[in-house]
Amino acid sequence: MRFTALLLLIPLIVSADSPSFHEPFIVQADGVDIDVGYIADPFMVDWDGDGLSDLLVGQFYPGKVNFYKNIGTSQDPEFTFSHFLQADGSDIDVSAG
Repeated sequence: MRFTALLLLIPLIVSADSPSFHEPFIVQADGVDIDVGYIADPFMVDWDGDGLSDLLVGQFYPGKVNFYKNIGTSQDPEFTFSHFLQADGSDIDVSAG
């Protein structure tokens, strides 16, 4: 009986509105494509409290977190590399191993 109920729920899930995505694009900082190497983990957040979403990009190797300050607007962000995130005066290292 449970198996039948599960099959009846599948059409409800499939018929839900599908998400829509924008075309991919390359993000730049200081007019240059952002490339942190092998694997990146981007995250948008207002890191410096100025009301604009900044860009944090973690990288697999050497495991630093890059901070790109938004010097544009909310609708048209423009990023500049500011620094690596630090704790106690040292770059944060989030590398594996």
